[in-house]
Amino acid sequence: MTLFLRAARTAFLSYFIMMTTVFAQDAQPADIAAALSEDPAQESDGSENEPADLFARDTFRLRTVICPFKGQVDYKPGEISCSLLEVPENREKSRSRMIELSITKLHARQPDDWDTEEKGEWKKREDPIIYLTGGPGAKAQGYVSRFKDHGIRDARDLYILEQRGIGWSADFCQDYSLFDPAAANAPDWETYQQAGLEAMEACFAKAKAARVDLSGYSTVENARDVHALRRALGFEQWNVWGISYGSILGQAYLKEDPEGVRAAVIDAIVPLQQDITFFHIARHYDRVLTMLEDACKEDSACARDFPDLVERYKNAIKKVAANPIELDALDEELFPSGKAYFFHDLIGGAPFSLFYEQKNYPSLPAFISALTRMVEEENYDALRIATAGGGGDGFDISQGMYNAISCNDGWAPGIRKSFEEDGLDHPVLSMIFGDPSLADEQAKICKRYGADARPAEEYLPVETNIRTLLVEGAMDPITPPPLAKLILPGFSNGTYVEFAYAGHGPTRSVKCAGEFLTKFYDDPEGELDLSCPQSMERPEFSGPLFATNGLTNLAVMFTEDKKSIAFPAIWIGLAAVIFVFGAIVYTLSPVARIINRSGAMPTGGARIIAWITALAGAASIGGIAAGAAMAAQENALLLLTGLPGWTKLAALAGLAAGPLGLLLLWLTVKARMRTPLPIGVSLGLILTGAAGVALAAWIAVWGFLPF
Repeated sequence: MTLFLRAARTAFLSYFIMMTTVFAQDAQPADIAAALSEDPAQESDGSENEPADLFARDTFRLRTVICPFKGQVDYKPGEISCSLLEVPENREKSRSRMIELSITKLHARQPDDWDTEEKGEWKKREDPIIYLTGGPGAKAQGYVSRFKDHGIRDARDLYILEQRGIGWSADFCQDYSLFDPAAANAPDWETYQQAGLEAMEACFAKAKAARVDLSGYSTVENARDVHALRRALGFEQWNVWGISYGSILGQAYLKEDPEGVRAAVIDAIVPLQQDITFFHIARHYDRVLTMLEDACKEDSACARDFPDLVERYKNAIKKVAANPIELDALDEELFPSGKAYFFHDLIGGAPFSLFYEQKNYPSLPAFISALTRMVEEENYDALRIATAGGGGDGFDISQGMYNAISCNDGWAPGIRKSFEEDGLDHPVLSMIFGDPSLADEQAKICKRYGADARPAEEYLPVETNIRTLLVEGAMDPITPPPLAKLILPGFSNGTYVEFAYAGHGPTRSVKCAGEFLTKFYDDPEGELDLSCPQSMERPEFSGPLFATNGLTNLAVMFTEDKKSIAFPAIWIGLAAVIFVFGAIVYTLSPVARIINRSGAMPTGGARIIAWITALAGAASIGGIAAGAAMAAQENALLLLTGLPGWTKLAALAGLAAGPLGLLLLWLTVKARMRTPLPIGVSLGLILTGAAGVALAAWIAVWGFLPF
């Protein structure tokens, strides 16, 4: 399972850091042995010590604090506030230590476009929403950044509980990602997989040495925390909204505190029960790849541009599995040997991660095709930027908590069974997620550190009449619609809702979802407005990418020597200034002469060529810059494989500026030989011509050639 965790985590990391293994720095073999020799948690164990009231030690008091992400998330006072809630680490042990959980409140606000005359006075609803985060282990800051502009805040306060063991809620392995380079960058697939297990054990050993009771980190205890938070806030009832792991926690919470739930929405659903094998990741991946290819075939241009899309892609995965990628590394601290090794999980995991967000779908066939071509041609130069180091984008995971949940919730048998079945049915895609035997090794680590599976009866299917929406994105690669339909019978007052052509958690990412949720929570028993999910349409697929390593070449250059980037930057910057100035002058000068009724000195056509050169140069530089910005915004992984196809025209325009510039210089010299030209006219023509030649040379030197 540790291998799958690393693949899934790729979805939330910066575009060039892919699936590196993590290893806690502080825990050495001696530390592990010492930790195993004693079990601090056992001091408070024993059925005779279990409190009759599981909440007997909860204080239900909140301590106001400055938000830990202040300065990293942009907000004004009164928009977001934070607090801490003290809870027992393990409510089933009477002497368990106390920990604090971080709580964030996103206050409801009147929408900027609120029309008082049409809608009346805006009023905040008094029934708030508790958001149950995913992962498990996703830190709250990423959700705060996303939800501060979500439409759900147009009516209700939104509370986000950073679950125990995550971030500011007593994360017991904050240094998990400070991996040991020697363990993380193994030259062979087997050692690479083993490094994930070593990281897990090092984390658990460090936690146990710090007297952390790992058995307290389970979905059952998380559900009790949500219950405790409701009581601390003083709400008799509130609304529940959970996505991904939050759907598992949502089911557990409906069982834990049914009287406290007014209405619920669970999205990107995974069944709560242990006996369902929900880790058929390769099966799910094959499903969405097929759906994407079918949608592409329905688009004549896409079908023409990307024939045999999935077959070629699977062949690329097999090729890298047989011949791992070896590159000269840029960062020798991360890669002490000077070499970086990448495996087929990178080639498989990159598109997998992009299926999470439907905004990636228009360019996804082009990206898969370009990634496949990279492997077919064995042109891995662009991947060198992945060896430069970097950070996450806010949705990073507290991996220690993830592993503890996996242990205590008893995932290992289902993982093993699912991976084995996928290996038979989907042999190529199943290779991405690792060896099934890893689940057995993980289970042994769980047992060694007192995080054994809880009783299966605590994870029985939910049976409830609470009004609930069960929501899925049709193209979710990790928690697809069939999983939601498995639990639907237990929701007697539940409704299944599917967003076509949507990915993981459409209620958080589809623009109209805020209004959709608000209407539901306003009147849960009323008629459900399905206009939002029914508005989803097939993506308008983009064409083939402009295959260029230009941006990654510059990025590598910057990484190797930050000062060296000044040369190409000044080179293109000066040309851009000349082109923009020239385009303005050569466009307005004829107008000025008409107004002034003055003639122009003859230049033998140099002025018109200068105007064309300036326009071509400005369009080229502006087009390449715009293409890069659009790719980064739409799907940053595109930058590894190229730019939007239309930027090829911008590159062609830049190349054309070269011969145009030479022609302009020749015409200028001829004109001056016939008639002396004013110094300003001569200088402008010469600079424009030189800029055209310089731009064409820049495109050739830095790898933006369109052929």
